Amino acid sequence: MSHGTVPDKSEVRAAVRGRRRRRDPEQRAAASAALSELLIGLAGRLGARRIAAYSPVAGEPDVGAFTALAVSRGHEVLLPVSHPDRTLSWVRASAEAGAPGLHGIPEPLGERLPPGAIGTVDLVLVPACAVDERGVRLGWGLGYYDRALALVPPETPVFAVVHDDEVYPRLPAEAHDVPITGAVTPSGIREFPRASG
Repeated sequence: MSHGTVPDKSEVRAAVRGRRRRRDPEQRAAASAALSELLIGLAGRLGARRIAAYSPVAGEPDVGAFTALAVSRGHEVLLPVSHPDRTLSWVRASAEAGAPGLHGIPEPLGERLPPGAIGTVDLVLVPACAVDERGVRLGWGLGYYDRALALVPPETPVFAVVHDDEVYPRLPAEAHDVPITGAVTPSGIREFPRASG
């Protein structure tokens, strides 16, 4: 890909899937530990008491240690439950183990909060295939988080959690894409310029 060329979404998704499959357990564990520390620091810096996070699937940056630590420190963490209509409801994270739900994604047990609950949090942490330096988030193409992020007030910080090699200079963007505030990678936190409209 030449400088300035925007890669095709399917090419990016295939490349990311391949790199994620090749990461060994030690790399994953080190990334999870680094992310947990960075995410707790981010929540503290932002004064976030109520946080929307996610349950990682194989290969995704693992935020499970962060979720457990945040809950133990008194944060309220909401985790998503996927529905066939491609919406997400939310459940408060607890020590109780969940079960695989739709698409095999681990889902927490407990009282389900409506999709709009994401609009009441102080910080949103989202999974992503990749992000770019403008704040464009590329998902896996099902639209769950496009719908969920549309319910988040514009002043609420939204950070994608990705591996360092999943931050691109430029990705394709669609009119419905909600710009993200930044990305948290195992090596640090990157904040992006807020896109206008």
